[in-house]
Amino acid sequence: MSNSAQVYREFLTAKKIFETEEKNYLLVLLKLLQVVSESSDYEDAFVTYNKIKNEGNDDFKRQVKFKLGLHLLAGAGCRKNIAKRCKLIIETKCLGFFPAKRWTIKHGKKIDYGAEEAYKLFR
Repeated sequence: MSNSAQVYREFLTAKKIFETEEKNYLLVLLKLLQVVSESSDYEDAFVTYNKIKNEGNDDFKRQVKFKLGLHLLAGAGCRKNIAKRCKLIIETKCLGFFPAKRWTIKHGKKIDYGAEEAYKLFR
């Protein structure tokens, strides 16, 4: 067997291991998102969302950033931050996340950008 064939076999073995571990990583990440989303400990949820906002695929990142935006909008587990929340919600809207588009259409022209409605989501 040539050296390149041997290294190619190593590559294929490593690729299978990587794909399996990547699937496990994504499954655990989705499980974490579900647990955090269902939590009533908003401060812990906000901190966790902040930690995982750049993990996973693009769809996962959009979901987490939108949830961070709603937390900032409602002041759920964090201080209200108008600039950050607008940036996150508009960013996810521009990335094609439908709930962010819908939120922007419904609340984008309001002075509070729908803060009262966001607050209701957490109560």
